Amino acid sequence: MLEAYLNAKWALEPLFHDRMAKMALDRIALGHTPFAATADRVDKDRKDPYFVAVLPGQQRQASGSWGYERLQKPKGETGRIVVLPIIGTMSRYGDFCTYGTEDYAQWIIEANDDPSVSAIVLELNSPGGQVDGTEYLGEVIRQSQKPVVAFVAGMAASAAYWIASQARLIVMESETSSEVGSIGVLAMHVDASKAYEKEGYKVTIVRSSGSPDKALFNSIEPLSETVLAETKEILDAIRDTFVDTVKMGRPGISEDVFSGKMFIGRQAIKRKMADRIGFLGDAIAEADRLAKTA
Repeated sequence: MLEAYLNAKWALEPLFHDRMAKMALDRIALGHTPFAATADRVDKDRKDPYFVAVLPGQQRQASGSWGYERLQKPKGETGRIVVLPIIGTMSRYGDFCTYGTEDYAQWIIEANDDPSVSAIVLELNSPGGQVDGTEYLGEVIRQSQKPVVAFVAGMAASAAYWIASQARLIVMESETSSEVGSIGVLAMHVDASKAYEKEGYKVTIVRSSGSPDKALFNSIEPLSETVLAETKEILDAIRDTFVDTVKMGRPGISEDVFSGKMFIGRQAIKRKMADRIGFLGDAIAEADRLAKTA
């Protein structure tokens, strides 16, 4: 967890990043893990995927579980929609009180192979997360043969908007309280050398011959201008991919949305970042409509 937090590259909404960074660093200073999640708590907090049966005059939701193969699949029903809740901070393998991007990608692939499923809805309320795995999930969404609709409850920021932009349609819950955007990438470096020194530790990093560039982005040594420039170059390349991907998924999107700013519902629709305002049921209905015309 600590390694992922300090060394990963993130596509996160900045205010969420600042709040979580302060909490995590305070816990680290006290000798604790950065986040106090336990396996039991993670399982409890996660919202499971489920199916919705879209029938004339009737809508029914069935509870599912963590694995696609364990989701309920009532026989004889057609037009079933898989709802994948992507809630909280995103990471490739989970661990932040939500499933991993690989889990969601696999479930979308399985839904495409499931003849009883007609469409997929992403229920999003996420500040973003790790870059690792985001591009993969976005590509799986883009290549889905069955329509994927993104529903934004509170926010779809940064990495969450990356994947939402690859859906065929984006529905936002509110004109004012739902937000999308924060298109950008960041990395966090913590120089903990003085903290170690204060605690009486003198840490020395010894590198093998011929490995002068090994692990230069660390919390023990000051960040040199060279490493800073190289890191920024990598982040810029990821941002370029981010922007290109969003433009591919949202043709006609305004050019003024790529500064890292967040946009509320009415602003997002005006800039072609989203398509309409509605609730989860509306997103499900849109997915069903797209499935029928596919």
